[in-house]
Amino acid sequence: MSYRFHIHRTKPAYRLVTAEGAGFPEGAHPDDWRFTRVREPADTNPDVARLVDETGYCLFKIGLGLHEII
Repeated sequence: MSYRFHIHRTKPAYRLVTAEGAGFPEGAHPDDWRFTRVREPADTNPDVARLVDETGYCLFKIGLGLHEII
């Protein structure tokens, strides 16, 4: 299985990863996301791959500050 990576158009720190051939998760609008690349399992973080395999997608944020979790 390959993984499709997307960047949110208005909030580019957010990334959405789905399985190749799968649709977007319920509530996510494809027009809000820009496709960036396809990655193979060997080139995908194991935690990201596991979440996609278990839930159908992985959503994460680049540049999360410590103040957001402390």
